[in-house]
Amino acid sequence: MFFGMLFLRVCECYNSVMKIRELIKNIDYEYLQGDLDGEICGLSHDNRLLKPQEGFICIAGTRFDSHDLIPDVVAKGASLIVVEKDVELPEGVCAIRVKSSREASPLLAAAFYGYPATKMKTVAITGSKGKTTSTHMMADIFRKRGFKTGTIGTNGAIMPICDEARDRVINADLYKPIICEETAGHYVYELANTTPDAMEMQMYLALMVESGCTHVIIEVSSQAMKMHRVDGMEFDYGIWTNLDFTDHIGGLEHADENDLIRCKANMINQSRIGFLNLDDKSLDRFKAFLNEGKTLYYYGESEEADYRGINIEKTFDGYPGIRFEVTGKIEGEVNINLPGEFNAINALPCVAIAQMENIGFDVINEALTHLLIRGRFEIVFDNGHFKVCVDFAHNGYSTFHHLRALREYRPKRVVCVFGADGNRSLDRRYGMGEASARLADLSIITSGHLRWETYEKITADTLTSFEKVEKETGIKPQYILIKNRQEAITYAIKNAQEGDIITIIGLGHESWQEEKGVKYVHSDIDFVCKTCRELGL
Repeated sequence: MFFGMLFLRVCECYNSVMKIRELIKNIDYEYLQGDLDGEICGLSHDNRLLKPQEGFICIAGTRFDSHDLIPDVVAKGASLIVVEKDVELPEGVCAIRVKSSREASPLLAAAFYGYPATKMKTVAITGSKGKTTSTHMMADIFRKRGFKTGTIGTNGAIMPICDEARDRVINADLYKPIICEETAGHYVYELANTTPDAMEMQMYLALMVESGCTHVIIEVSSQAMKMHRVDGMEFDYGIWTNLDFTDHIGGLEHADENDLIRCKANMINQSRIGFLNLDDKSLDRFKAFLNEGKTLYYYGESEEADYRGINIEKTFDGYPGIRFEVTGKIEGEVNINLPGEFNAINALPCVAIAQMENIGFDVINEALTHLLIRGRFEIVFDNGHFKVCVDFAHNGYSTFHHLRALREYRPKRVVCVFGADGNRSLDRRYGMGEASARLADLSIITSGHLRWETYEKITADTLTSFEKVEKETGIKPQYILIKNRQEAITYAIKNAQEGDIITIIGLGHESWQEEKGVKYVHSDIDFVCKTCRELGL
């Protein structure tokens, strides 16, 4: 699949032709040359996929500057060139200059697709943890109320099936949606990033409008804000879940903690109404980056919260869950079919927004007691003797909370199969190692996305946390090293004991593993189901 470049083909297939003058009327630009009354039928910033009569946006990246490709794209029939610096332009081609191509890109894409976000109620969610869970909670509440709802985030772009819209906008030969059991009646398009490229984002929003969606929930990462992927959009509601600084600092991501906070806060600045986690220790730092006069509501367990969760208690009816009361601006009881008290906090802003959309607690509870989120605390196998869970936990924070929540299933043992990702923050491997060493009865350390690192190096770093735990507790954590992920999963299943829970973490919903620049097909969920069938379990 051409992750991250899909929109380049999509623009070609989208049944829309417009005047260049109309496309650029809402952006600040300097006219350089050419006919602004010429027509344009798409946008691109990859010369390899550019088609005649499309506009080409030149971007000066950290590794590559596409301004150098202008002769090639003109030869391919580009109808518009967008630049951000002085360049030599061939005669005849229409060209404009903008201050920043990255900032202009989402504005041009929104114009090309007819500003689809303005045609739906939009909920944006940012934060270090809980974005995906909150996204699916919110979407399921809306869908249970009868609203056609789309989502864009870690688990893909999900929207109601509408073949007419799909055929009009999507090149089916290049990219086929998935139809999953848990998303019956919906297409799922896999994404390269939690928040896709600006043009791809606008394409999916347009497709949702074509499919009849009235609501959309979007996970917005700090990196997406930094790269201007949602510039120009005003969200009806914005949710901030929390902040954690053990990830995404350094390298090509965020220079420091303040840059991370600023990017996440700017999403709330683009929202009409914001919901902030009152209990997060970084709240004051977060608020310092918010614009004055924002309409804000606070949620959490603190007495000062506008939407307060109290009397949070664990439930167990075959499977663990959470029950709690909401007080403050609304009063009611909420039940969720997921373990972990943190899920009560994830649900609070969703309940608040539901109330603002005139959705009652009966609908809210019907939705939240039937949650099934692919690769998020998903029990993919249960034969009454042992269970297998798949989760996306991929750092210390999420691994710790995931393993602690698993204890609510009352297992005999927790067996954790995991492998930290290569070419990512070292804190991920240290954190995952420490959480598994402390909370799992047996750890099976395998490969995640190795990328350009070796299994041996990642594992050596991970094991330093096991040594740390042994030194602190005097107890040697039990672990096994199995490099091949499928072999590790098979070993765990074959050696499962009565009452065990095997949890396989790190990939969650993903359908590939990456090594040395190549993505190999692999799904933890599918492989577990296949293995258990073959073993006759």
